[in-house]
Amino acid sequence: MSDPYTCAKCGSNGILKGDIGLRTSRDLELIMVVRKDHGIEKKVPLQPKVCAKCGYVDLFVQNAEQLKIGPQDKPINPDFKNRPLLEYDF
Repeated sequence: MSDPYTCAKCGSNGILKGDIGLRTSRDLELIMVVRKDHGIEKKVPLQPKVCAKCGYVDLFVQNAEQLKIGPQDKPINPDFKNRPLLEYDF
């Protein structure tokens, strides 16, 4: 795995530190990665890394495990009908 403080474009070690986030300009909501499968919706905030040298912005999610669907997750629509959750879905 590459160093999280190294720029993916120029290779500089100049990733800006601190709380950097993405928000929509209209309602100041966080930009989210949304996964919809089996009628279940999972969300996780999208995070940016910004290089101080070249200005390249790299996007990632802090915890991709939150996007996994488990048997405890319930569909957002109680009347949702689709194939059952199988072991390979996890």
